[in-house]
Amino acid sequence: MTAIFDTFIPGRSLLHRLDPRAKIWAMLLCLALAFTSPGLPVQALLLIAVHVVLLRTGIPGTVLGRLWRQLAILLLLILVLQPFFTPSGRLLVALGPLQLTSGGIARAVELALRTANLAFITCTLLFTTSQTALVQGLVKLGLPYTWGLTISLTLRFLPAIGDLFSKVRDAQAARGWVAEGSLIKRFREHIPILVAVLIGTLRMSDQLALALAARGIESTHPRSNWRRLRMTGTDWWFLVTSTLGFGGLIAASVLNL
Repeated sequence: MTAIFDTFIPGRSLLHRLDPRAKIWAMLLCLALAFTSPGLPVQALLLIAVHVVLLRTGIPGTVLGRLWRQLAILLLLILVLQPFFTPSGRLLVALGPLQLTSGGIARAVELALRTANLAFITCTLLFTTSQTALVQGLVKLGLPYTWGLTISLTLRFLPAIGDLFSKVRDAQAARGWVAEGSLIKRFREHIPILVAVLIGTLRMSDQLALALAARGIESTHPRSNWRRLRMTGTDWWFLVTSTLGFGGLIAASVLNL
């Protein structure tokens, strides 16, 4: 399998050495925290904490910057459109039925930060866990092997499609392609690029299917593992600590501490 399907960045940090089951549990807790924690300051602090952890783990800043660039369009749409759907607080600008308010802007920034948190928290697991370990961890949690492999490939296939779109767009721009005019016209001019991306995606999926078939994905025999997963004391300590920390934060939020 080619490296384009893998976002794992090798390292020797604590997160790299942890059992994938412990990291999956911690990721679910952090995702739940990002979903349930209201308020812009909490989301901002969580995003900063995730970045500190990633940098301390040894993830290059260029990788984080690339992820920010991939999220840029989505975050921009949230910041531009969301304020008009949740008007509250002081009125700033009125454009017919649309109202831009201070509360709407705050809500849009909070939603953008929450979206970024979900992306970076998920990528923390992907950056520090090899595909083999992730699939084995999912299987150990009770999922069938094919399900675990499908989830792992899905998480890694999305960045590959994004990279393919960027390459096709850059290649077309080098040939003189320019998207100008209204939004509808720009969308129409992107259709050839989307067709090329679709063809490239089908080609990648075909190559992936051949690679999996060559590795006996359809075999019904029990699968052996070169390195079996075992929860160590560090894994259990991390599991308990993350659970207690999440419980403490939820309790503080409920009690308004």
